[in-house]
Amino acid sequence: MAFTYADVAWLAEDDELGDLWNLTFVREVTEVEALLRLGADQESIRPLTYDELIDNGLFPETVLAGRVGGWTVLIEESGWTCTEADKAQALSAGTVAVAVLRHDYASDDFVYAVDRELVTHFNPKIPEQRHGSDPDRLNDLMREVGLDPDGVPGTDAEAPSSVTGALLLAARLTGVVLPLEIIRGPLMSGVVG
Repeated sequence: MAFTYADVAWLAEDDELGDLWNLTFVREVTEVEALLRLGADQESIRPLTYDELIDNGLFPETVLAGRVGGWTVLIEESGWTCTEADKAQALSAGTVAVAVLRHDYASDDFVYAVDRELVTHFNPKIPEQRHGSDPDRLNDLMREVGLDPDGVPGTDAEAPSSVTGALLLAARLTGVVLPLEIIRGPLMSGVVG
């Protein structure tokens, strides 16, 4: 399926998750396994809804995990643990991890890791400044979603925000988008910080 801006814009442009969140997609790993790889205490793993997370002030220490297709999505409210190099490497062991961080007060981030290797990561607002073992691997896909890896400003009035572009890039890499029903849960959760 070829995802479009409309498929992901609601997450980036509405305030469903607020102005600081991280979504990380991990292929073919269960919710519990993803939480454990992230460093969650086994005793803390339990079902929880997003509303309970917010209402009880359990963030950013508590991370939510749900299934979308063959992927587990980790939802961090007001956190960015999954974009840290060691965490992204641990999550991607034997598989793939794709993370999108929205941080309106500091720096957004996009991370693509494969089997403990940080292939590419960059700030979607500055896509020409990429790092990793193969920082150019996603260049064609980046152009398709409006994140020009050469730093050439777009002239298209329909160009997405950097977060929308990063979410669309994640959707095209994973073949899934995060539906609102998953956010509402209940989801598995674990305390990681």
